[in-house]
Amino acid sequence: MRSKWRPSTTSLIVTLLCALPVRAQEGELITTDTATLTAVFPSSASWSRQKTALLLRGVTDGIAAEIPLGHWDEGSSARPVARDVSAGVSSNGRFAYTFDKAVVWNPPKSKVLKVQTLLRVFGTDGKELWSVVDANAPEGQEPLYFSADGETALILLHKDKAWSASIRYYLGAQIMEAGPFARVEGAAFTRNGRFGMIKWLVTDQSATHTFLDVKTKTRKDIPSGDLYLGAARLDEDGKVHSGKKVVFDFNAPVKAAP
Repeated sequence: MRSKWRPSTTSLIVTLLCALPVRAQEGELITTDTATLTAVFPSSASWSRQKTALLLRGVTDGIAAEIPLGHWDEGSSARPVARDVSAGVSSNGRFAYTFDKAVVWNPPKSKVLKVQTLLRVFGTDGKELWSVVDANAPEGQEPLYFSADGETALILLHKDKAWSASIRYYLGAQIMEAGPFARVEGAAFTRNGRFGMIKWLVTDQSATHTFLDVKTKTRKDIPSGDLYLGAARLDEDGKVHSGKKVVFDFNAPVKAAP
């Protein structure tokens, strides 16, 4: 069911919480401090991701808020911390997320002592809608995939050495979850927010593609060995393509048992 939420037409006063450097002290979890940035802008403001910052722009292109992106080395010589902050934006600019990952090393940087992540989702008014601490992403991939309107999203989670995928409404309520997956290699989400795909594998075994139908909350697993060159593409009609062949269709009639 599509959300009935729409931006208001009046001007808003926005409070945006911007992440500051994490603290990494002996015996305590990595925590994120916040500072408050207040701005007044029309409700038609939208998000955009630049190379070094996530920006919230007003209707006149004025910057209402800015969240720095990139890599920083923090902590102390006795407990060094490597921190990365990345971001993503829905196609229509209504929603955005930041993904903050802090890795605590031992002094020689030969062993990881702790990893903490924080994914935060923001609306067009600049306020944080919800957050999750178990989000993660494979190297070079994203932790969250928006539908075109941003009202649904597929989030990759990593907890207790296992991966899972959660599909949620824009306010954070979960629609469905799939997993556990041993190791995720990538994911995709159709623009209409109806279908999702997760490619994952078990060490020393071939990969598996898991396809999800959000509306019916159904799942289909296809081993990569059944796909042309081990690759697949999922379209907005629920058809799974491999090469020039349709290998599965969520909308196909279910065959009756003999």
